[in-house]
Amino acid sequence: MTESFEFSDIPRWVWVYRFDDAGIFTGSLNFYVAPHTGLPANCTPLKCNPKAGQAGVWDGSSWTYIPDVRGSTYWDQRGNQFVMMELAALPEWAVTVAPLAAEPGHAVLYTGDAWQQIEDRTGQTYFTADGRPQAVPDAYFILPSDCTFTPPATPWDQWDGEQWVTDTAAQQRAAVEQAAQRRQQLRQQADQQIELLNDAAEVGISEEGDDQRLANWRKYRVLLSRVDIGQAPDIPWPALPA
Repeated sequence: MTESFEFSDIPRWVWVYRFDDAGIFTGSLNFYVAPHTGLPANCTPLKCNPKAGQAGVWDGSSWTYIPDVRGSTYWDQRGNQFVMMELAALPEWAVTVAPLAAEPGHAVLYTGDAWQQIEDRTGQTYFTADGRPQAVPDAYFILPSDCTFTPPATPWDQWDGEQWVTDTAAQQRAAVEQAAQRRQQLRQQADQQIELLNDAAEVGISEEGDDQRLANWRKYRVLLSRVDIGQAPDIPWPALPA
């Protein structure tokens, strides 16, 4: 068989071995060469004869043979399936063993040269060290070392890596602030009642018992002003006047 080509003045049939623009062997053809004509582009009379599982690549002067895994199915570590479509080596992370179907509430993961099933906690709530809730994004989420699935007992808890520890100082500050707000609201309520009763007296439309109610509200306002909000949350609030 001819492995080089020369022009001729007689017609010939020549076996040619075709390759694409990347030099990859695409097949052979018994080509008719008319007198004084040459071979078509991207072909050579040099035979390409790859073994099973190989592909020929034309380097401009000869064929080289490399492994051909086109059409092979492979998976990533999480069980996502791929098919090799180009002449290249499989990725380093490729797993060539098919995963088993995961049981409900689980996902597959390739570790230690074998497929394993892991619990799928997607959507479940975990907590950062400062107590903020977060949602597990997917089955392969790895809980950070400073987080936990255990909910905090109070809004002032901090996770120390093993348990929740309440920041009592912050808790106390919040309680005092809440008590101050409550006292302000109650003071506004007392001021409104006293103003209404005073208005009724000034325009001469007081009703029976208004004098006592006015005295009760005034006393309540004084008692309210004496409340020590620093004792929050254990504050003995004065009773509202009847």
